[in-house]
Amino acid sequence: MAAQSEAACQTAVPTTMQQEAQVPTPSAATDSPKQTGAIGNMGTVSGRNNPIITGSGEVTVTYNLSSDGAGVNPQSQKPDQVSRVGDLNQEVGNKARDLLRKCYKTTGSYVQLNPGVPDDQRPIVGIYTKLRVRTKKGTAEEEYSEETVYSTEYDKIFKDWPETEFNRAILFGIGGVGKSTIFDKIAYDWADEACEILKRFKLVFLLKMYALFQESDLVDSIFDQLLGVKSGVAKVELDKFIQDNSNKVLILLDGFDEMRTKTLDAASFGSILKALSRTEYRDCFIIVSTRPSHLETLMSKSLVRNPCTHVEVLGFTKEDVNEYILKFYCEDPDSGSALIQNIEKSNTLLDFYTNPMLLLLMCLLWREKKQLPETTSRLFTEAVDYMFTRKGYSSEDASKTVIAIGKTALSGFVSADQNFSFQKDEFEQNALDLALKAGILTQQRVIKNLKCQNNIQFMHTTIQEYCAGKYLQSVHMSNPGFVKHMVYKVVPFGEFQNNLRQLCQTIEGVVSNDFLLRFCCGDNEKCMTDIVRLLDRKFNKDRHKPRYQSYVIQLISRHCFFESQSKKIPQCLTSDSLIPSNIKVNNNTDVRILRYLLKIICRSEVQVPQLSRIETLKVSEVSSVSGLAFAVGYMKNLSHVMLWSCPLVKGELEKILSSLKCNYLLTSLDIDNCNTLGAVEWAPHIKHLASLKKLAVSGCKLQSTDIAHIASAVHDMPKLTDLSLSLNKTLGESADLWAKELPKMTHLNQLDLGYCHLTQSDIPHIASAVGNMPRLTELNLCGNCSLGECAVLWAKDLPKMKRLNKLHLGNCDLTQSDIPHIASAVGNMHRLTELYLFYNKALGRRDKLHSLFPSLRVIF
Repeated sequence: MAAQSEAACQTAVPTTMQQEAQVPTPSAATDSPKQTGAIGNMGTVSGRNNPIITGSGEVTVTYNLSSDGAGVNPQSQKPDQVSRVGDLNQEVGNKARDLLRKCYKTTGSYVQLNPGVPDDQRPIVGIYTKLRVRTKKGTAEEEYSEETVYSTEYDKIFKDWPETEFNRAILFGIGGVGKSTIFDKIAYDWADEACEILKRFKLVFLLKMYALFQESDLVDSIFDQLLGVKSGVAKVELDKFIQDNSNKVLILLDGFDEMRTKTLDAASFGSILKALSRTEYRDCFIIVSTRPSHLETLMSKSLVRNPCTHVEVLGFTKEDVNEYILKFYCEDPDSGSALIQNIEKSNTLLDFYTNPMLLLLMCLLWREKKQLPETTSRLFTEAVDYMFTRKGYSSEDASKTVIAIGKTALSGFVSADQNFSFQKDEFEQNALDLALKAGILTQQRVIKNLKCQNNIQFMHTTIQEYCAGKYLQSVHMSNPGFVKHMVYKVVPFGEFQNNLRQLCQTIEGVVSNDFLLRFCCGDNEKCMTDIVRLLDRKFNKDRHKPRYQSYVIQLISRHCFFESQSKKIPQCLTSDSLIPSNIKVNNNTDVRILRYLLKIICRSEVQVPQLSRIETLKVSEVSSVSGLAFAVGYMKNLSHVMLWSCPLVKGELEKILSSLKCNYLLTSLDIDNCNTLGAVEWAPHIKHLASLKKLAVSGCKLQSTDIAHIASAVHDMPKLTDLSLSLNKTLGESADLWAKELPKMTHLNQLDLGYCHLTQSDIPHIASAVGNMPRLTELNLCGNCSLGECAVLWAKDLPKMKRLNKLHLGNCDLTQSDIPHIASAVGNMHRLTELYLFYNKALGRRDKLHSLFPSLRVIF
């Protein structure tokens, strides 16, 4: 999960590579090599907040060699002596392997839940939930694999490793999506010997790049972060083992975007970055993780470049989310189930629950209060408050501290090279102390050139964005703004505008600072208004700028408006671009914002008439349509309504249909793949839609009893001529119960029963019913595969449908043996002019088939 595990063991003071090069190597050792050393010991600290040693101390290492090997030329060594050198090399590898496995299966095997509470941890095996990823080879022409796999399917992610030239991989994804924990799990699974492909590696090194500089050395960093002072392994020996066994070494570099050096210079690269570029340790297998913003840098000529593998982390699916929540609440499953239900009902939360870090925050909040907030800003405010209150501080303490450290947070985003690491003197001391205790900030002791300093980071970049946004909000009211005085005299921008201008210099800057802007607008109408106006003025007024920029700015502006929860909509958000004639929303974010905008518009007599612009409303792939019904009634010119893949809660569809009863222009209603919860509730409302011409209720799990209610509702609607009941698989093998209702719909011209799992026993009942429908001229039976290879049993009933002009039998798994029976039957259907037989692959040659239907237009 997004919470990072403790991966650090005891720390060590490294030797310099120059000094190590001067030490006699063990290759001259004899039967019983012994080592003695005088190492300047700086002390050890266990746990995640260890000192990270990146510099070099003075070290003297002396190998006491037995007399029979002293001064012996390597070429004159005896075979058994050479063998012993190889044995020593493997002994070093075995010792390092044992130390790493112990590290990954002890301190490294726990996931930290609440960073402010050290003992709030879970074993990774009990809480880890697989993540979706997709892969591609790192070439411009290569497309991502269509197959989405899980983060634990190492054989699929790194297929052909290590027998391939693609021995570099980039693992990337947005903040909090779970990249670090994937690395933690790889290290744990290797230590646990749980995966065959990982067993190929003799050593696996997991290094955190937030502690590294571009000059950092690989072996030094391994001792700093993993092996520690008293490992009993010499650096030169470990380096030699890695060099000699490179194809059995896996290096995991976590967080390239958090590396301490921001502006890279290839001439200054240490062995870690040289390893990425394959100029050192070229045969080692290396996976480096990063945010998407640093992909271009990683793929540059001085670093990874091709050939490499790209692995994009996509986050959780709905099923994964539920699995994680139930794991989190393994001792209280009722609370876990309640949280799942709460998330599914909230459009806001559904936007974020696929992100592991935010899901963890929700679980922590729910554990405490059994309640979750509505907006993103409120969600993070609650999360931060919770972290403070757990340590005995008040919400007021939390707010003041966030604003105080937010000034430093903001400076990181407006700097030329965005900064995510800070020093103590960049914070107010009191605020720093409180933030560290609450866990919003984390502190790492770093020793560089034998000097100790503190490296301060926010627990996550999104938390840094939150603090920066809240600070920017706090200074807004004292900002004088941009005002003209007299002639040519201008009052300078205040702090708010200056920072805002820097954050929004380019469209890329606006997109990358999206969350910061949202947090700044949280429950603050004035901030939102000024931000939205600036964005509109800068990006929407210039006709020469790409059109996509205007779309992006509108979307971000709507996010800001929603976060503000303002009761007044800025004028630039009520333009045609916001309320066009066709509204299509296909995710929870868009429908949430639309719902709120409609709510505010409907409260204003001046703005309500704007809803009459809407002619088409399509809502798809959302968790709920609750809240839309009240606005639909104001859409006087609405002619098409489509609800696709929306799990309708009981009463929602009825409310929408009831709101449409005074609409005299609605001609099409399409309800597709929605759980309609029984036509007995909503079907009576259909009859009020007097202008309706087409009704589709597809894939809604209709039961045989539902058809009677639908038929009863539409039987006296003369304009309704087209009815689709397709994809209702529950209607199969039960036509004897519902087909008798069809003749009540006397005005229908077209009826679609495709993909309903109909069988040969259903056809006689359907044929008899259709024969009694005086205006029905077109019947669609496509996709009913059970009709294949048995036309001898059902085709004889087709002539009962004597008024049909068109009959669709495509994709029914028909075979050549079926065609004579169908041809004989349709020969007695004198009004039939078109027969559709496409996608029946076993029909054979078309020229022969055409000869069987001399008077029909047959479409294969």
